[in-house]
Amino acid sequence: MDGTSVDPGVPVQPAFDPNLRRNFPGLSRIAEAIQDFEGALGDFVAMADPETGKKLTKILAQTRDIEPSVTVIGQIKAGKTSLVNAMIGAPGLLPTDVNPWTSVVTSLHINTPSPDPNVKAKFKFFDSAEWDRLISNGGRIGQLAARAGADDELEKLRLQVVAMREKARARLGRKFELLLGTEHRYAAVDDALLKRYVCVGDEDLAVEDQGRFVDITKSADLYIERADIPTSLCVRDTPGVNDTFMMREQITINAVRDSRSCIVVLSAHQALTTMDMALIRLIAHRASREIIIFVNRIDELSDPATQVPEIHRSILETLTKNNAPANIDIIFGSAHWANAVLSGTIDDMTDDSTDAAINWTRAAYADKVHSWSAEQLVWSASGVPALMDALAQRMFEGPVKDVLKKSARQALNLAQSLDVVDQVRILDNEGSLERTMSPAALDAELTHIERTSTQKLTELTNVVCADFVLRIDQSYERFLERATSSLIEHLQNHGEEAMWHYSPLGLRMLLSSSYQVVLKKMHAIAAQVNTEAAKSVADLYGKTFSITVEGFKIEVPVVTYIPPPINLGQTIALDLQVGWWKGWWQRRRGYQAFAEDFYKLIRAETDPIINDLKTIQIGLFRERTQSTLMEFLHEQRDLLTSALTSSDVSIDEMKELFGVHAWEERQECLATIMDELGEYAD
Repeated sequence: MDGTSVDPGVPVQPAFDPNLRRNFPGLSRIAEAIQDFEGALGDFVAMADPETGKKLTKILAQTRDIEPSVTVIGQIKAGKTSLVNAMIGAPGLLPTDVNPWTSVVTSLHINTPSPDPNVKAKFKFFDSAEWDRLISNGGRIGQLAARAGADDELEKLRLQVVAMREKARARLGRKFELLLGTEHRYAAVDDALLKRYVCVGDEDLAVEDQGRFVDITKSADLYIERADIPTSLCVRDTPGVNDTFMMREQITINAVRDSRSCIVVLSAHQALTTMDMALIRLIAHRASREIIIFVNRIDELSDPATQVPEIHRSILETLTKNNAPANIDIIFGSAHWANAVLSGTIDDMTDDSTDAAINWTRAAYADKVHSWSAEQLVWSASGVPALMDALAQRMFEGPVKDVLKKSARQALNLAQSLDVVDQVRILDNEGSLERTMSPAALDAELTHIERTSTQKLTELTNVVCADFVLRIDQSYERFLERATSSLIEHLQNHGEEAMWHYSPLGLRMLLSSSYQVVLKKMHAIAAQVNTEAAKSVADLYGKTFSITVEGFKIEVPVVTYIPPPINLGQTIALDLQVGWWKGWWQRRRGYQAFAEDFYKLIRAETDPIINDLKTIQIGLFRERTQSTLMEFLHEQRDLLTSALTSSDVSIDEMKELFGVHAWEERQECLATIMDELGEYAD
């Protein structure tokens, strides 16, 4: 099998469960909104000419491609994968015995057409550069240890990496190097297939082929049809973030960046321990509305009714103490209970799990205990219905509304253009039209608008970005100076034997605050330039046809969602409380050596984060604002040029094309369609 092979397998068909659709009204709301919008566009297509129909078909495809996504993160053994299985209604689909070495992000594309209709599963392997970075220095933790001069830790990491490499070679043999940077594709998904790529399992059992590719698998994409889920969505299951090489952390950061919503899964036994600080850092720079915390495994609590409120208070205190976003939704539940209901095995639950379910349902659903069935009670107690409803609300308010708004504004501008052309035809038919614009003159006018708009956007953003970079650099230097001063003061007061810690929280807060300020300024600039460009285009319509159409306006494009600076949450040396810090202390002699080496260490650690913020994050916003403006201007050029050309088609020719009755109803239909689209455009 090579990197492009498509291999048929035994498909997994998750059992249909009517509870899913009935208890997920939020997902139905998304499906209904998309269907209603498609209906409005369908009416538009029905009364449009062939050229307009092509443009509307593109807008319709854009709408149908909506795939809101959520990334599920958490520590190893928090039950993330079990929760993902419960969320999509497929207990046992993803293996839940994932080995701690695994670094696989598994994306479940629900009701989303695969780019290749013959492919239902795709597994991507690390490329040579990624693998070399891991085996040459032990990943991120190896970089930290090397900078700190922790030779003992480096040697331990080297031995672990060698073991990992040899295990991979033993499994894959001579194919090992050839597989790096390739992918495997399959026509169906089954349990054995998944275990070969995302789960090691128990090596003592020596299950043939199990975990064969797990060491080099980077990501998995599965395409699954679910009749009981009314819309498309993507659920990303991520590795834990507390792995030996911290390689998972960067993989998880990338997955979090790719999704608008994020579910943080905690274990009820150890909700937000010190090990979970990495999770808090990952979510600290997102809006609270984008985050849901799911406290899993309450089925293992002895007294959930009493313990859940205590855990809830503890989580809130920890979040506040660590500067996490305020007002994050926290949902308690049990993926185990949900999967038991879905698989019809609640009678097989252990006595402890059953007792916990009874305890919790009596507290949380006291008014339903005597009217609901055991399945309904346990299903609700699992927290999955509440989780999916909260998630659907966020998906509807965020990515779904964004796409519908963009599509509606594009369709409205098309409708406005058609309306103008129809008025031109009427005036021309009456002999009262004065044509004042040639195609060449129109091209020159449009080119002028494009040039002045893009130039103004570039100049204004340059000023804001330069100020941002200056502020970031100043904040960065002040942080390094304060940290170094704090270290020297510690040494003077406590000597070289006492351990010292300096929190990087202040730096992250400064960087995040500065980023939010520049983001707000750049949104304002984009809105100003886009509004002015839209007005210039609207004025050009009047100039082109020498007419005034009542209520005519051009809808202003909106810059789409910009992912937050997740890399601010990347673990750095100051976040770690590990043994090799002690070795770092012991290798320094004299206050000056401490201060100089510490300064170099922290600068080396934080430079990539600072540069990511100044270049990649701001660069992303620059690219998004410029592409939004250029896409809008290109659309308007196409519409205006087409309008000028199509206005030469007479009313008699239009009546012949559409039929007399259809043409006479066109204006009324167009007005109705614009009213319908206007509801989505605001």
